[in-house]
Amino acid sequence: MTYEQMRDKVTKLLDSTEEKMSELIENYNENNKEHTEVDTVDLSNKFSELQDYLEDYTSEFEEVEIQ
Repeated sequence: MTYEQMRDKVTKLLDSTEEKMSELIENYNENNKEHTEVDTVDLSNKFSELQDYLEDYTSEFEEVEIQ
């Protein structure tokens, strides 16, 4: 697997998870009987941080020839 393939899979996974989580929270907020609400104002930002993780923590190594 190449870096690009892995990055694309991670992006799709995070996009899908963010959408499902938003829908789940919205459904909870509309239908719960506990008189509570989960605020999603910062949810997108949390997923953006995760999207940045690969770029922030990926390093390239030089090949070193051992003599």
